[in-house]
Amino acid sequence: MSPRLTALMHRGEVLAVTAAPGGQRLLHFALVQAICGTEALGRFANDLSIAMMLGLFSAVGWSALVLARVPVAGEGQTAAVMLGLSRGALVFTALACLPLPLLAWGGWVFEPGWTALLLAGWTAYTLARHYGLALAAYRRLLALETVLVVLLAAGLGLFGARQAWMAYAALAVPSALLGSAGLLLLMRRARLSGGDAALPTGSAKTAGEQAALNFVSAGMSMILVPLTVRVAGESYGGLVALIGSLTSVLLLFPRALSFNALPELARVVHRGGDEVRATLAELRRNLVRLNTALSLLALAAWGGLMWWGQRPDFALSGASAIFLLYLASFYVGQLVLPEANYLQTVEETRLPLRVNVLSLAIFVAACGLVTWVAPRGVDAVLSLFAVLLGATLSRNLLLRRAVLRRAPEVFA
Repeated sequence: MSPRLTALMHRGEVLAVTAAPGGQRLLHFALVQAICGTEALGRFANDLSIAMMLGLFSAVGWSALVLARVPVAGEGQTAAVMLGLSRGALVFTALACLPLPLLAWGGWVFEPGWTALLLAGWTAYTLARHYGLALAAYRRLLALETVLVVLLAAGLGLFGARQAWMAYAALAVPSALLGSAGLLLLMRRARLSGGDAALPTGSAKTAGEQAALNFVSAGMSMILVPLTVRVAGESYGGLVALIGSLTSVLLLFPRALSFNALPELARVVHRGGDEVRATLAELRRNLVRLNTALSLLALAAWGGLMWWGQRPDFALSGASAIFLLYLASFYVGQLVLPEANYLQTVEETRLPLRVNVLSLAIFVAACGLVTWVAPRGVDAVLSLFAVLLGATLSRNLLLRRAVLRRAPEVFA
C-alpha cells in the first residue's frame, strides 16, 4: 500500500472515530423518536443531558488526564496508569450519582435509577474512547463503536415499542457491560506489569478543574433539553434533543478544521510578524465557507426530518423557528474559533475562562427570567433559544474585545 493511501486511510479512521459519538447520538435519538415517540425521547434526552452534565466530573475530567498521562507512560505501563485513572473516575462516578434522588424529587429527572446507569455507562464509554485515542488504536475504537451501535439499534428495534425504558437500557446496559469488561481486562494486564500505578498527588483536583472548565464552556447547550422540558413538556424536549444531536454532528467539522490549523498557527506565532494575521484571516474565511455549507446541508436535513416525521407528536408548533434559532446559534458560535485558536496557541487560559463564566452567568440569569415570565409552551421555548443566540453573540463580543486588548497587533 502506498504511503499516500495509508495516510488517507489513517485520516479516514481518525475522522470516523471523531464523528462516532455524535453520529451514535443522532441515530439513538432518531430511533427513539420513531419507535417510542417524541415524548419518550424528551424524557430520555432530559435524563441523558443530566447524566452527561454530572458525567463531566466523572468522565471528561479524568479523560483529560488519560490523554495527558497514558501516551507518556513507560513501556508496558499504559494499562497500570489507565487502571489508576479508572479507579479515580469510579469514585467520582459514585459521587456524581448522589444528587440524582434530589433532582428526581425536584422534577428534573424522570428515571433516577436508569440515569445513574447511564452516567456509569457513559463514563466507562468516554474513558475507553480516550484510552484508545491515547494509544492511537483507531480501528479497535471503530470496532467498539460498531458493536455499541448494533446493540443499541437491536435493543430498540426488538423491544423499544413495548418497553419504554428500552430508550435508556439500549445505551446504558451495553456501555456499562463493555466498561466492566474493559476494567477487568485492565486489571489483568496491570497485574502482569506489577499492579496499578499510584495516582500523583493532586490528580483529583486536576480532574475537577478540567471538568469545571468544560462545564463552563458547554453548560449552555447541555442544559437546554432539561429547561425545555421544564417550560414546555416532554414533546418539545424531544424535538430540541433531535435538533441538538443534528447540530452536534455539524460542530465536528469546524472544530476539526480549527484543530488541524493549530500546528501551523503555532509556528507562525512563534516567528511573529504579519503572517499571524494572514493565517488567522485564512482560517476565518475557511470557517465561514464551511459553516455556510454545513448550514445549507442542515436546512436540507431538517426538511427531510420534517417530511419523515409527519406524526401528530412531531409536527409541533414553532418547530422550524426553534431549529432556525438553534442553527443561527451554531453558526455564530463558530465565528470566534480563530480567536480561540490564537489564545490556545499562546497558552492563555484565564481570559477565555472569564469570558465563558460571564457568558454562562448571563445565560442562566436570562433563562431564569424566561421560566418566570414567559407563558408555558412554544413561546417559552422560542424565548430560551433567543436567549441562547443572544448569549452566544455576547460571548463572541466579549472574547473579541478581550483578544483585541491582548493582541492589538493581530486583531486590530
